[in-house]
Amino acid sequence: MTEQELKALICKKFLDGDTDYPIGLDTNLVEEGICDSLGLVQLAGKLQDKVAGLQIRDQEITRDNFGTMGRILAFVAKKRG
Repeated sequence: MTEQELKALICKKFLDGDTDYPIGLDTNLVEEGICDSLGLVQLAGKLQDKVAGLQIRDQEITRDNFGTMGRILAFVAKKRG
């Protein structure tokens, strides 16, 4: 998953497709009001659908792993080995 693909997914899911919304790698998704904790769970589900072989356990869906796009990308890369 690339940064652009992840941003597009977040924009489609939470921002009515507004890809011009300023989301950077360090933008805190919850604190900025882009999504809430339930949104992080939904985002994890979408990631599992889009990234072949990716399995995310419920206890891994934390702000440490899903709080920003940078953290999400690092988490996905770590999970994929």
